[in-house]
Amino acid sequence: MLGLVGWFVLGLVLLVLGADSFVKGAGGIALRMGIRPFVVGMVLVGFGTSAPELAVNLTAAYQGRYDLAVGNVVGSNIANIGLILGLIAIFQPLAVQMRLLRVEVPLLIGIGLVLWLLCFDGRIGRVDGVILLAGFAALMVYVARDAKHEPSVVQDALTETAETRTEWWRCGMRLVVGLGLLLYASQLMVEAAVGMATIWGMSELIVGLTVVAIGTSLPELAASGIAAWRGHSDIAVGNVVGSCLFNILLIIGATATVHPLLVSKSLLWVELPAMLAFSMVLYPMVRGDLAIKRYEGGILFAAFLAFMGWQLHLALG
Repeated sequence: MLGLVGWFVLGLVLLVLGADSFVKGAGGIALRMGIRPFVVGMVLVGFGTSAPELAVNLTAAYQGRYDLAVGNVVGSNIANIGLILGLIAIFQPLAVQMRLLRVEVPLLIGIGLVLWLLCFDGRIGRVDGVILLAGFAALMVYVARDAKHEPSVVQDALTETAETRTEWWRCGMRLVVGLGLLLYASQLMVEAAVGMATIWGMSELIVGLTVVAIGTSLPELAASGIAAWRGHSDIAVGNVVGSCLFNILLIIGATATVHPLLVSKSLLWVELPAMLAFSMVLYPMVRGDLAIKRYEGGILFAAFLAFMGWQLHLALG
């Protein structure tokens, strides 16, 4: 048992290192191709923290672990809002921009509803995956066009994130090494997670919703926590909401396009509605004074603990 936990942790560490190497290599190549540093920074923040989920999901789907794949995304989105935003807001209230209220949060709710509707036939097929990927492409176009409207402090912070110019060959090496680590680490994590599920007597869905989801959400926790600590609460909240959008549109979309995903009744009627509820509760929280206050962070964190407790109750009961 301890061996499986060790392999899982090792896989997680290699996954984070691989994601960091991959996105820095891709970012360096993008900068050398003339793409604006601010736009590169926005994509790096979003994709860099979502790369672990993408690698794990593609591996799980390829191995036929559909519950693990979908559960990872649903659980990651719940962890992003309940664990990350909740925990950070408890220590430091998070101010947000009006655009988050008008655009990003409603978009997250709408895309969550679309995903739920696509699951009503019991599967997320290749056509569904293409629809989600088309939505992701539209989101990237919107981000690129709307970049000039970001506050100057946000533009400066994201530009600083992207500015790592190195030689072409170094960027290419980072890209290749990062991709190799992502592939190896994701296989390691999936095999360890399946092994732990077998020993604990838990379903792969619950392991994906809990252990795997929290593990792959750690990069978001680190990135958002550091941004909030530096006083960039816009980046902290935007990173979480953007990661949730990436998870649904890019990760589920790419995974389903490669291999159709089966959706269990539990996911359809319990976990997906729970993910939607976490997204919906953000709207009234930020609507009043454009901030997530300490007690609201406490509510989100308590709701996350309750969700985790319920999942463990189902697994052990």
